[in-house]
Amino acid sequence: MTKYIIAHDMGTSANKAVLVDVQGNIIGSTRKDYPIYHPKPGYAEQDPDEIYDAVCATTTEVIKRSRIDKEDIVGITFSSQVQSVVPVDKDGRPLTRSMNWLDTRSADVMREKVWTLPRVMGYNIFHLIRFLRITGGGPGLAGKDPIAKIIWLKEKQPEIFKQTHKFLDIKDYIIYRLTGRYVTSVDVAYVWWLLDTRDRNNYRWHPKLCQVAGITEERLAEVLPSAAKAGELTAKAAEQLDLSPGTTVVNGAGDLASAALGSGAIDEGLLHVRIGTSGGVAGHFRKRKIDLPHYAGCIGSAFPDKYYLGIGHQETAGLCLEWLKNKVLYHEEQLQEEAHVSDVYQLLDRLAEEAPVGSAGLIFTPWMYGERCPINDDSVRAGFHNLGLNHGREHLIRAVLEGIAFNTRWALETLENLYQPVDCIRVIGGGAKSDTWCQILADVTNHKVLQIENPQLAGARGLALLASMTLGYLENEQQIAEHIHPQNEFIPQPQNREVYDRMFSEFKSLYKQNKSWYKRMNRVV
Repeated sequence: MTKYIIAHDMGTSANKAVLVDVQGNIIGSTRKDYPIYHPKPGYAEQDPDEIYDAVCATTTEVIKRSRIDKEDIVGITFSSQVQSVVPVDKDGRPLTRSMNWLDTRSADVMREKVWTLPRVMGYNIFHLIRFLRITGGGPGLAGKDPIAKIIWLKEKQPEIFKQTHKFLDIKDYIIYRLTGRYVTSVDVAYVWWLLDTRDRNNYRWHPKLCQVAGITEERLAEVLPSAAKAGELTAKAAEQLDLSPGTTVVNGAGDLASAALGSGAIDEGLLHVRIGTSGGVAGHFRKRKIDLPHYAGCIGSAFPDKYYLGIGHQETAGLCLEWLKNKVLYHEEQLQEEAHVSDVYQLLDRLAEEAPVGSAGLIFTPWMYGERCPINDDSVRAGFHNLGLNHGREHLIRAVLEGIAFNTRWALETLENLYQPVDCIRVIGGGAKSDTWCQILADVTNHKVLQIENPQLAGARGLALLASMTLGYLENEQQIAEHIHPQNEFIPQPQNREVYDRMFSEFKSLYKQNKSWYKRMNRVV
C-alpha cells in the first residue's frame, strides 16, 4: 500500500499543501492565500491564525481532491518563510500579529541599542565580532532579524514583551498548534542570531546573546534538526486537518533550506537560484564563510551536522512581477480576457518576448521593500530608470524580468567570490515556470540554467523527501537528490552578452549613485 506525506509550503502570500508519496512523486496540491498588513510605513504583519486556518483548509482540500485514505498519510512537514516573530502567551495564544520578515520598523532601535558607536560599515565593531564568533554571522542593518524585533517589542511595547511566554517563528507556531510542543529547526534558529553554532553536534541558544535581546533562553523554542520528529498530531489538530491523531509531524525547515533540498543541489559546491515571492542564490558547503557588506554568508541547512548553506537572499523577486500585474497593467481578469489564456503569466511571458534584449535601455531595480543581498540596505527602493515615451508595457514586463536577473547575477557573483565559480545553476520557484525568464537568467548570468521539474513545488517536495527519510522510506540524503530531476536546460546566448554586461554595470551604478538619496527619502521614523 502506497504511503504519503503532506508537505506545507507556508510562503509570504499563501500556503500550498503538497501531497507527495514517499518516493517523491507529487500526487496533488492546493493553495490558500492570506493577506499581509502594512498599518504604518516600515510595518509588515500577518495574522498567525489566518496562516493556521490556511494549513487546515489546504490539508483537508488536498486529501479530498486526491481521494486517498487519510490512514495512508504517515507524516506532515513544513517549509516556511522565516524571521517572522510571533510572541505568544502561556496558553500559546498570539499576543500580536506576527512581525513579518519584510518588517523594517526595528532598524532605528538596532542602531540605538546594538549597532552603536564605534561603527564600521554601520556595525558596532565589538558587537559584530561577538556575533561573528558565536553565530557565524549577525543581524543586518535593516532591522528585519528576529533579535531586532524582540528588542523593538521590549522598547516600544513593553506590556506585550512582559506577557510573552515564547517568541516563535511562524513555522514553530504552526507546529505548536499541531503538537503542543515548542520546537524550531536549526536553520530557522540560525537566522535569529541568538544561536551558538560553533559545535554542530550541540546547537543551543547562547545566554549572552539572549541578554542582548533582553530575554533568557527559556523564552525560545527547543532547537531540533529539520529531520527530527517534532511530535504527533493532537486529537484537536487531527480533527481540524481531517487526519488521524498521532500522525507524525516532522520538524521541517525554512524556505531557504527547503529550496536547497528541492533543487537537488545537495552535493557541496552546487548552486541554485530561487525565484519565488522573494529570491536568492544558495548552495551547501562544509567551510563557513561570510561577506558582511553584501549580507552573504552561511546559515544552518537541513543537514546541520554535515552542511552549511551559503546564502544570498533577495527580498522581492516574483513579488515585483505580481506588483506590476496587479498595480500597473490591468486587473488579472482583464488580462486573461484580452489574451484568452487561463494563466495570466503566460501573457506576461508573451509580451516580454516582444521587447528587445535590454528592454530598449529601460532598467528596473527590484528593491521593493529594502534589500539584503547583494546590498544590505533597508532604505533602498525599486524603480524604472530611463523610462521614455518609446516604452510600452512589453518593455516594462521584460525590464522587471531582467532587473531581477541582474540582482541575481550580483548575488551569484558574491557567492562565487566566497567559494568558487560554477558553470551551471538550478532554478526553482514559481518564477522558474517561465521559460522566458529562465533564458533571460541564463543570458544575464552567463550560466547554464537547469529548470527543475515542478519548480513551484520544489521546496515542499524536497522536505517531503526529507520526511520520508526520517520515517525510514529513504536511506540517506543522497537518495533525496536522486529523486529530483531537471525538466529543461537553457544555454546562454552569446549574442546577448554585450547588451547585458553593459546594462548590469549600469544597474550596479544606479544603486551606488543614489544610495544616499534613498536614505533621505525612506528613513523609517
